[in-house]
Amino acid sequence: MGKPVKISVRARGEVDSPTVDDLLDQVRDFFEILKAVEQAVAGDGTTAIDWRVVKATTNSPISFEVAPFAHDFGTNIDRRAEIVARQTALGLLQLETTNERPSYFSDAALGRADKLFQRVSNGLDKTLVDYGIPDLPVLDITPDIARRAAGNIRTILKPDQKPYEEIGSVEGYIDSIERDGWGKPIVRVRLRVNGETIKCFVSGQALAALEDHQIRDVFRGRRILAFGKLKYRGPGALREAEIHEIRFLRDRSELPDVEDIQDEDFTGGLRTEEYLARLRNGNH
Repeated sequence: MGKPVKISVRARGEVDSPTVDDLLDQVRDFFEILKAVEQAVAGDGTTAIDWRVVKATTNSPISFEVAPFAHDFGTNIDRRAEIVARQTALGLLQLETTNERPSYFSDAALGRADKLFQRVSNGLDKTLVDYGIPDLPVLDITPDIARRAAGNIRTILKPDQKPYEEIGSVEGYIDSIERDGWGKPIVRVRLRVNGETIKCFVSGQALAALEDHQIRDVFRGRRILAFGKLKYRGPGALREAEIHEIRFLRDRSELPDVEDIQDEDFTGGLRTEEYLARLRNGNH
């Protein structure tokens, strides 16, 4: 079992006990954020953690302690749970102060966060989350913080700026391969950085690469680096892409583990940055 997370909820007014709906929805939305962040961190959209209540108090404020358990018996998820808690804590803290999308926060995670904050400015008076990790900031949502954070989230989800295009690359995992109504090939890619899925129109070398690979190579979950024209709804909000080149990257199972990198000469004489660049691009 990993480190438990403690969440406390207090209502507004003389009766500081929250309604059943507010309490359950607030707790549910927070743990749905954890789930969405875990899916984005994993890259392939999978989850390995079950969050279970290990302690509850009815004192004011009402609080729960919820701990991470592994889906599969015997699997150690402590490190994974700590990464998820860390990215969630830093992401929610960032939303309190800026209107920039936090790492690993998909639209689904932002939608849940919006509800989490808005509920404090409409019915609840305070929500406190202690992640149980000494160097992580405690999430302390008050009405003023909630209104500011909710405004930042709305800006991220519905930016006022105009759409734009740029040439660049995206890294992610193949979600599906299909054709549109005109028979043009489309690859749906789940982005590594935030777990969002975008539509990629394929042509040129990218199309040839898909045709050259065996079915097993382009099956759902294959990691790729795609190059082409990226189309954004607004700053940082990637909508779709026109891809002309695809590189198939190494699977996680093929990447070095701790034992592989304990040798001080594991880079084979290459400078660290050159070795990492080759590793990321699938060259080894």
